[in-house]
Amino acid sequence: MDKMASLKRLLDPEKIAVIGASKSKNKVGGIVFRRLLDSRRRLFPVNPKETAIEGYKVCPDIPSLPDDIDLAIITISAAAAVKAVEMCIEKKISNYIIVAGGFGEVGSKGRDLEARLTWLAKENNVNILGPNSLGIFLPDENIDTIFVEHGDKSLDRKGRIACIVQSGSVGVEALGYASNTGYGMRAFVGLGNKCDLDEIDFLQYFARDEKTNCLGFYLENIEKGRQFLSAAKETTKQKPVVVLKAGRTHTAVCAVSSHTGKLAGSDNVISGALKQFGIQRVYDDEEFCDATKVLSMLSCASGNRVAVLTAAGGYGVMCTDFIEKNDTRAPLVMAKLSETTKKRIKEATFPFTACENPVDITASADDMMFSQSLDLLIEDPGVDIIICIAFFAPPGITENLIDIIAEKIKKSDKPLIVFTKYGPFTDKTIKNLYYAGVAAYPSVGRAVRAARFLVERTKIKQRLDQEA
Repeated sequence: MDKMASLKRLLDPEKIAVIGASKSKNKVGGIVFRRLLDSRRRLFPVNPKETAIEGYKVCPDIPSLPDDIDLAIITISAAAAVKAVEMCIEKKISNYIIVAGGFGEVGSKGRDLEARLTWLAKENNVNILGPNSLGIFLPDENIDTIFVEHGDKSLDRKGRIACIVQSGSVGVEALGYASNTGYGMRAFVGLGNKCDLDEIDFLQYFARDEKTNCLGFYLENIEKGRQFLSAAKETTKQKPVVVLKAGRTHTAVCAVSSHTGKLAGSDNVISGALKQFGIQRVYDDEEFCDATKVLSMLSCASGNRVAVLTAAGGYGVMCTDFIEKNDTRAPLVMAKLSETTKKRIKEATFPFTACENPVDITASADDMMFSQSLDLLIEDPGVDIIICIAFFAPPGITENLIDIIAEKIKKSDKPLIVFTKYGPFTDKTIKNLYYAGVAAYPSVGRAVRAARFLVERTKIKQRLDQEA
């Protein structure tokens, strides 16, 4: 069985054994087992001290398991977990998720245990995710092994972003918070200590996965740097690859070592290499979520000329400042609107509408004025990207504007990004926009930054196409 086929059995298993499953709703084994109850997979709990859990007959030991288990999730302590893997190998189980910590990150004894896992994986041609891993979460498949709270109920179950993270807490907190305003995740993979499976394995898997259109990585060390970069370059020809690489300062590098038990490389070298190979680097969890969201939802921009449509003049000015600010990621410029566009916007709105870009149709505007103005900006050949500053407080603006904007996006080949605030209803409004197919953000700076991610992606695609 090749690597991709065996990973398919890890990420989409039919039969799952939970070693250390428990009746207790507070123990890791109990939480993981219960999270899998909705998976529509066949589950096999293993615990010598239990006879039944949630109506499932419990296997007293690993030898009692059937012979065709796809995935073993091991929720017991470090030393016991290694012995469990050895016994599971005897049962011809090919995939493992090891939740326990206490390995390479804690000292020499832990490193010896981790080295044993690495040897077992190599010698027996099995896949081990972890140790010290939160495991996997595929919303669309109802497969969830994450034992901490992670916003799983509010994530879009039809998302297309694969998130592969070395630190489980960074992943679940960032994605859980992002889900408040709409976020579409295809898969979450917690790499943990990477004793066997690493970022390259999942990069190659999700590069071929038809349900994935954007890959995001949180990494603290990249041990097989050139191999990862080469694989990512091939992937990014078709799908955006975003990397949040932590450990930029000397002190942070030392923190990475204590967290993972491994060293991280020079940040300047890493940053230059990522850029050279077409990988989009981000610098915090908010950027990670914002970048993967917009890159998953919108296609590339044909250029960097931005038109701003607003009913709030002050925010239009602020947006202009952000657009014209020097930024090494990707420069943006304010689009110069044609005289025809400006004339027709005034006809569709008010004679006093400011049309030099930003286009300020004032708080007296209504839904139809927004709609007609957007049409005219989409038609203008001097515009590549549109940022729509949409507020729902003015009396003429209703929630129908969400559907209006969504319809424009479906028909336009120009990216349209929304910035909106609506008091205590801001998150809900952005979430409603997301589910209508609109990439929206709660600040001017984040909306403009999203436009830069698209322009950066365009430049990467153009360069890679020229090199081909």
